[in-house]
Amino acid sequence: MSQRLFPQTTRAYKAGITGVMLFAAVSIQAAPPANAVDTPTPASTPVAAGQEAPAATTPAAPSDTLLAAQLQPSNKALSDANQELLSRNAQLQRQVNDLQTQANVLVYESKGQLFLYGAFTVLISLLVGIFISWLVFVRRERW
Repeated sequence: MSQRLFPQTTRAYKAGITGVMLFAAVSIQAAPPANAVDTPTPASTPVAAGQEAPAATTPAAPSDTLLAAQLQPSNKALSDANQELLSRNAQLQRQVNDLQTQANVLVYESKGQLFLYGAFTVLISLLVGIFISWLVFVRRERW
């Protein structure tokens, strides 16, 4: 019954639920997978009786740099990408301005058309009124 009374609300509700489910599925796919075989930390490694705990591991060698440091783009690449984005932004801004101008022109044209329709309606009403009054006065003179 509520679906018949509020069809827009039901569609919006279903679209919202669909969006939430899609977002959840995408975020689960984007999450980094947990490694099946994790390297144990020294604190969690069990030590047998009579043995010493292993020494803490040393930090990674300089040749084993972080992935982020390896993938960091150069200044020239950043500058080129920035220039490309700035030109794309300017192009999109021009398109937005053109579309706003077109929308304004359409609004003004529709207002002009409504004004013309109103003017024609008044003119036709005036002519019909003159014609009816002429008929009434001509028939009175005949009486």
